[in-house]
Amino acid sequence: MSDVHSLAMIGENVSLGHGVHVGPYAIVEDNVKIGRETIISSHAIVRSGTIIGERCFIDSFAVIGGLPQHETFDVTIPSRVIVGNNTIVREHALIHRATRETGFTKVGNSCILQSGSLVDHDCEVGDYSVLVNGSMLGGEVKLGQRCFIGGGAAIHQDVVVGDYVILAGGSATGLDLPPYSMAAYFSTVIGLNLGRLRREKMDNSNIVALKECFRELYKRNGNYKERAKAMIESGYGTTHETLNFLNFFLRESKKGIAPKRHKIVTYGTT
Repeated sequence: MSDVHSLAMIGENVSLGHGVHVGPYAIVEDNVKIGRETIISSHAIVRSGTIIGERCFIDSFAVIGGLPQHETFDVTIPSRVIVGNNTIVREHALIHRATRETGFTKVGNSCILQSGSLVDHDCEVGDYSVLVNGSMLGGEVKLGQRCFIGGGAAIHQDVVVGDYVILAGGSATGLDLPPYSMAAYFSTVIGLNLGRLRREKMDNSNIVALKECFRELYKRNGNYKERAKAMIESGYGTTHETLNFLNFFLRESKKGIAPKRHKIVTYGTT
């Protein structure tokens, strides 16, 4: 059985799994499906067509499945949001539904969307990723698994971010970010996300191989796609991580791939 407060508003054709809790003044619109043991807090809004997985927590004033912030969107187009299992959506966070008919905006399993974060239309957020307070994903952003987007950081529409990427708080990117990288400032790669890889207990030999691969590809700016192809042909990419890294540069990119910072600029010194 589910626990629905008498002051909650539940639409038609709503499926609530066993142990679902819906708090007072929460709104669950028509044709919503919510998995077992998920909590919908007071004043949260779940718009029509949304699918939420099991054991999720949707905090007060979060809105899931709202209209895309897209000036030409036809509101009659049926689209939806899908949220995986064990995901936390904190207060005032927003997840907008897709713009394409029968399309979806997807947030994966065990993600955390902190207060005031935004996942705009047609985005895909990989499992175990974290969006810190006030961070923003523009439309159709593809965010890999186990990414960390710092507070107030912004990612432009159509950008692709690889697995295990960290984007520093207050930063922004309009270019793709390769897997396992750290990025800061504006569209700038500053190194590898080694701290996260070590916390994930990646084998040290794999880390060394990835560092060598990273240094070789980014030793100078230029045509990364040609360099990545040549590196694979010359024997790089022998581990899952290095191949994943190099293949990222071989894919077609709408925005281009962020360059690496090669010089540290310190202001106020001589």
